[in-house]
Amino acid sequence: MLALQASDEADKVTDVDPSWSLTDDALVLILHAESDINEQVPTDRSPIGMRPGQLGGTMTDELWLRETAVLRLISTVEAYTNAASELFITKKSLPLPKSPFTWPQRVKHYLNEHAIDLEARDGWDQVEAGIDLRNCLAHGLGNLTELLLSEETLGNRMKHIDVSVGGNRMHLTMATVPKLAEGCRSFVLDVEKELIARL
Repeated sequence: MLALQASDEADKVTDVDPSWSLTDDALVLILHAESDINEQVPTDRSPIGMRPGQLGGTMTDELWLRETAVLRLISTVEAYTNAASELFITKKSLPLPKSPFTWPQRVKHYLNEHAIDLEARDGWDQVEAGIDLRNCLAHGLGNLTELLLSEETLGNRMKHIDVSVGGNRMHLTMATVPKLAEGCRSFVLDVEKELIARL
């Protein structure tokens, strides 16, 4: 009986469309981004080992690793949502629209092309906070951008990934990357589920 069940499970696995391996690829990248912060933190140094910058300021190794992980996580989710949409449209033999470049465009694209509300997907609260954090890091060099400064709900949104806002900066904690990674995983899996349900 168990052998028969195992055979049935194996048949189910082979029924999976290999082109959707991009979901597995995204999940592996998310896992690596999260686990790399634990593996790369030097164990022979104090947690406050500071590196002075030539133009001023300091950064701990651990903070640098966490910020790098945030950039990797959000880049992975962006690439995944674009690739998954393109794969879906190709499988449906539809004309390929221009790929979205920003998150507001991506949200609109998914509503128009797939009737999927990305903002209602599992993990969106963490992903949205991660997008804001990535924008702070990538476009503001760690400082809040003009757009982020104008957001009245920014502080509440950032609580989803354990980030506080103060002194024109966002402050990460040890919990930030794990919370963001979990949100990214949930988001990717929910987007895949919604797209496959529409094939």
